[in-house]
Amino acid sequence: MSGTAGEDLSRAAYVDQWLRRKGDWLREFRRDLHAHPELSWREQRTTGAVFEALTAAGLHPRRLSTTGLVCDLGPATGERVALRADMDALPIHEATGLDYASTVAGASHACGHDAHTSILLGTGLVLAELDRAGRLPVGVRLVFQPAEEVMPGGALSAVRDEVMQGVSRIYALHCDPRVEVGRIGVRSGAITSAADHVEVILHSPGGHTSRPHLTSDLIYAMGTVITGLPGVLSRRVDPRSGTIMVWGAANAGSAPNAIPQIGALHGTVRTGEHHIWESLEPLVREIIAELLAPLRVKHEVNYTRGVPP
Repeated sequence: MSGTAGEDLSRAAYVDQWLRRKGDWLREFRRDLHAHPELSWREQRTTGAVFEALTAAGLHPRRLSTTGLVCDLGPATGERVALRADMDALPIHEATGLDYASTVAGASHACGHDAHTSILLGTGLVLAELDRAGRLPVGVRLVFQPAEEVMPGGALSAVRDEVMQGVSRIYALHCDPRVEVGRIGVRSGAITSAADHVEVILHSPGGHTSRPHLTSDLIYAMGTVITGLPGVLSRRVDPRSGTIMVWGAANAGSAPNAIPQIGALHGTVRTGEHHIWESLEPLVREIIAELLAPLRVKHEVNYTRGVPP
């Protein structure tokens, strides 16, 4: 949207003017979303609220095949730039005590997607007014993406719904508490890693802790995988790629003197390089199998790929 310095200043002044007129309404819209969070693939109310606001502004949004929506504005021909925000909440109880805290048990906008949605909505409404005034030089597509918090996630579903068709560039929006208020951070290319989910289920005959040699020590095997997989992976992958394996959950057993028969590990492996992401699943499976080979513990690996870097 860059033009002359005067045009850019004029647009900035117009945004300030719009915020003076609509800022209170937009803030209340965001707080309403915050009070009514919806988990991934369930963003029906949120989708409806955005759809109604865009329609009331004279725009023509299109719902996606699941949840979420897209809306085009500006010139129908020539370059089209997409702006994207996500909409879903997290399965986390909110205990902030805010007047507009979550009213939904076990769900909250702890990741700021209510803000993302509201920011993109406000941006779209400002651009719509500029478009009506003939001051929007390129086409714009607003993409309200569902299900960012689950894998493989709503981005792939949105692509299948052709939200990227005819788009030359896309800017993805996300809050970052490390960035000072009033400042915007921009980076060309990937800014977030691919995140894959690794689940390892281990099986052993079980037994008494006084006789581990007569069975397979499942807890020891779990510990071997817990420490071994991140360590070996860091030696098998270029460290400049930002690849990291971290466990989030380990569950097995209930008694201090009994070797359990089953255990489960859950974690994520992330990387910033697309070519490494393509090779991670077979490498993770190979390392786990080699770590467990001497321990006589059976295992299965469930590997769920997320989205690319």
